[in-house]
Amino acid sequence: MVEVALLSDGFFFLDMGFLVYGKASYYGNLYKAALKPLLIKTEDEVVLVDSGMGDLPESYQKFYTIEREQTLTSSLAQRGIAPEEVTAVINTHLHMDHAGNNRLFSNAKTYVQEQELQYAHNPHRFQRGAYIEEFLEGLDFITLKGDYTFSEDVDIIVTPGHTPGHQSVVVHGACDYIYCGDTAPLRENLEKRNIVGILFNPVDALNSLDRLKQIEGVHIFSHDNEQLTL
Repeated sequence: MVEVALLSDGFFFLDMGFLVYGKASYYGNLYKAALKPLLIKTEDEVVLVDSGMGDLPESYQKFYTIEREQTLTSSLAQRGIAPEEVTAVINTHLHMDHAGNNRLFSNAKTYVQEQELQYAHNPHRFQRGAYIEEFLEGLDFITLKGDYTFSEDVDIIVTPGHTPGHQSVVVHGACDYIYCGDTAPLRENLEKRNIVGILFNPVDALNSLDRLKQIEGVHIFSHDNEQLTL
């Protein structure tokens, strides 16, 4: 039996142009973006898909407004889970708003595409500000090369474009849940086939959108603030 739930690490504000590519009316408008890791509980594992933003280094704080009534750890505590009980963190990618709390989970292995980890340590200038090196320190990384069966209930699939090693997660149960990560941070990315605004490779991003759209189930959009529960 597999259980899934959306958690919360609060919200942060960013330009909507970062979320949808080339939509002129969005540029300059702030969006209250949800930080909502996915909890997956199986018979053997307590898994987080992404870990929110956590506490930013002081040098970053002036660039981001964070609104947080609930932290990721308090969100877990509401479900009776302590950080040390988390056995695995699957990062869709290693941008700071998806890997910011990774270090809280001292007993967890961290699953990431090998290409993503390499890029996080040496990104191009146009993505450098999204990776925070200290968020990656001391983690027990399991590096993947392509699609990966995590368990009979959980599949990891590659969905590059937003970053070179982006991946998404499919959870199998009574219905399938597809955690899109930043391939589709908003519902409209998937439904209108609009790629995200921050890109490593736009062609890959479009192909990844199409791959996710072909999977039947409930799609989870990483920053959509209208989809906070399942």
